[in-house]
Formats: sequence, structure tokens, C-alpha cells
Amino acid sequence: MKSIPYLISLFSFLFWSCSPKDFSLPINPYASWAKESPGLQIGTLPKSIGNWNDRVYPMDTDRLRTLIEINQIDGIEDIPSGTKDLKTWREQISRLFANFPKEVNELANESILGIYFVTNLGSTGLTGVVRDTSGKPAGGIIFLDSDLLKDGGNDWATKRENTTFQQNLNYSIRVQLDQSNSLDTALSYIILHELGHILAIVRNYAPDYSEPKRDFRNYPYFEGVWWSETFSPYEDTFFPERQKIKFYQKNPTLPIFPDGKFLYKKLTNTQFVSLYAATNADDTFAEAFAQYVHVFLLKKEYKVLLIAGEESEVVLSDPIKKEGGRKFRELFASIFENSR
Repeated sequence: MKSIPYLISLFSFLFWSCSPKDFSLPINPYASWAKESPGLQIGTLPKSIGNWNDRVYPMDTDRLRTLIEINQIDGIEDIPSGTKDLKTWREQISRLFANFPKEVNELANESILGIYFVTNLGSTGLTGVVRDTSGKPAGGIIFLDSDLLKDGGNDWATKRENTTFQQNLNYSIRVQLDQSNSLDTALSYIILHELGHILAIVRNYAPDYSEPKRDFRNYPYFEGVWWSETFSPYEDTFFPERQKIKFYQKNPTLPIFPDGKFLYKKLTNTQFVSLYAATNADDTFAEAFAQYVHVFLLKKEYKVLLIAGEESEVVLSDPIKKEGGRKFRELFASIFENSR
């Protein structure tokens, strides 16, 4: 999974030297794209039908143009194309619908306006916010790379986590999402994460992707945690190590031990419910949402283990249940309670 800023949980700016004294909001290079791209306009989408699992659509020219535009902004040469055989993926999405609680499906019905399986996306998943005729966020569409969706949930999450750390013959990190380690679990967690991104913008919990400068300081669920998408005041207090957390590196320099173990210990005193959640503000929200549904509503687990030979140590366990997850936990509980 490769990073695409503001849209998925995979990007961070080179904004590490900032401090409160010299802080200034960075320019959002995706503002025009998020506001004007044809593939993100509600009038170009197929008319919404049925439930969210019925909205798996073949790739079309407007959505393709949207992907090419974002890749051009990021300097990515990949040219995506639509997945030809959608039957298997539609069946898998329908299984998720059958297994999701009613309140999650109802939220997804309101929020997910289309799902597109593609190849050569450049990442496992990407979410775009769709605009209504007045330009306001109306929902979102999710792009998923069918070629990259091959691993079970534990394997997928473990691979993602280990892109942060140097390979080590003596230590490794393993993430456990459930006992099944199925592709359904991986797909479930990824879609929940992307749904969290849509929810944050459509319900105004985070600044819109179309804003020229995204200021998080006046949004209650980011108060004291994020000022911009990538600058956290934590960096100048008790968590300066946050700057070291970078995913999807070809040649990571961060040692798993002792540095990695220390990072997980630091997470327990923050609102970051995963290591990935600490990379930027948008993923702080999306990871919290995915983990809330995964742990509380689907009755599964989020556990990170440090492996040393035959021994293992739990270094993070269901952080959404801890004090750091309280603010998000209360928000999501109220959302789902109101939908019943």
C-alpha cells in the first residue's frame, strides 16, 4: 500500500522540523483536485442502488481520469485500469455486508456511493469524497487494488506494520486482527478504514480535503493532538519520536528493538490507536473508526506482538479500549446509538 495524501492513511509531508514557534499551515496541493475532479462529482456517478454492497461498479472514464489526476499530482507513473472480473469481489463484499452489524451497514449505505476494483492503483486502497451540485461533501467512493488484496487480515496488517522497521534476524512485529487470518478480515478492516475517512469529512469532524490549507486546531476530536495533517504538538512535548514513524519505506532505518518497542509504549499515552494512526491526522480518525467497529461491534481484536525467537510479548492490545481512545470511542458509540 503506497501513500496518497489526504485520501488514505498512508502519507506524511516532510514537515518534521516544525515547532509551535515557527508553525505555519502547509499548502494543500490536492484542494483543486478534491473539489473539481469530474470523477468526484455526484452527477457523474451511477444512480445509487440498494445497499452499499450493491454499488461495486466497473471502472469508467470519469473515475479513471480522477485516478490519473491524483497520480500526476504525486508524480506517480502508474496508470490504473479496471479489474475485469468483478464477480468474486462482489461476492466478497456481499459477505462483509452479511457479517456487518445493522448500524454499520446503515452508515455505509449513507456514505459509500461506489466501490471500484482496479489494478495498478499504486496502493491497496484510496478514497475520494464526492461533491453534490453545491460542492458540499455528499459521500465517498472507494478504490481497491484487486492485485494487492491477496493476504489474510493478520498477514496484511503485519506486512504494513513492518514497512516501518528495519529487517532484523532476532526480532519481528506481528499484528493479530483475529484467529481466522482470512482475506475477508483484511478487506473488512480496509473498507472500515476508508469509511472512517469519508465519515470524517462528510460529517465535518475534520477539515475538508478541498480547503487550500487544512487547519485541524478548531476541530474538537483533534484538539491538542494535530494542528495540520502532519504536525502534532506532541512532537515538542513527550512524543518527539513520532517523527520517526514512516510507513511504506523501501529501506527503513528504524530498529524494531529497542526503538520500535519504545514507540508502542508511547502510543498508550496518546490518542493514536495504532502506529499507523500516528502518521497523520486523517489516519488518526480513520484508524480509530476502523478499530472501534472491529473491536467493539465485530468482537475481534487488535493486538501487536514483538517476536523474539520462540518468545512473544504483547506491546499493544486493543488501544481503542484505553483512555487514549476514549474521545473517539464516545463519538462512535453515539453515532451508532443514534442510528438504532
